[in-house]
Amino acid sequence: MTVVPLRLRTLGRRATLDAALAEGADPASDPLLALRADQLTSRATRHAIARTIRSLLDAAEEPMLGSRPPLQGKDVLAARGELLAIAGRLDGPERMSPQAVALAAQLVWDCASPVYAAGDFSVWEWARAIAA
Repeated sequence: MTVVPLRLRTLGRRATLDAALAEGADPASDPLLALRADQLTSRATRHAIARTIRSLLDAAEEPMLGSRPPLQGKDVLAARGELLAIAGRLDGPERMSPQAVALAAQLVWDCASPVYAAGDFSVWEWARAIAA
């Protein structure tokens, strides 16, 4: 498969691929998973996730006004230490597994994550899974 069609297919299946990587799928088992793992673990994507984590922490400290998406502010603030540690690792030179980065991406970019919606897991529990 040539690069452009592979990239387009990866773009169209990004959420599904991220979910598979977050669940521990082996990137070597599928060219789409391999490309998405490379994209997620790139410095640019890792920095974007780290910036989003810090922005979420800032937003959690502010009153909920305007048309901002709902935020589980208390839960986000309760996990402040863990979230800042994750942001630091994402910004650092140390390699992170595709699974950990996919979990972090889901946490900050998926509207069904505990950052935005109460569910089965707290932000702290999700952060601990990323750190593990």
